[in-house]
Amino acid sequence: MRRSMRRLNVQCLGTRNQQSHPDAPDNLTASGETDTTVDLTWDAVSHAVGYHVYKDAVMIDTVNTNSYMVTGLTTAMPYEFHVTAFISGESEPSNVVEVTTL
Repeated sequence: MRRSMRRLNVQCLGTRNQQSHPDAPDNLTASGETDTTVDLTWDAVSHAVGYHVYKDAVMIDTVNTNSYMVTGLTTAMPYEFHVTAFISGESEPSNVVEVTTL
């Protein structure tokens, strides 16, 4: 009886590190609106190195905490904000909050 043996070599190329792109931040909220400022807070994302804060789809700052005071806004103007988390890659965006200054 003759037996045949075969060797299978499997090599993975170009795999994506699951930890390089964190989950999107949840529960973005805005509070404390004044005529020129607003406070943003969101749930912290596990393993995130930091967060990018966006105003009207333009990144305005990078922070390492899950809160941010936006300053320099114009009185009685509407704004939209969202945040992303990052490790080495950026997450999907959080929910969008709409704020009108006083």
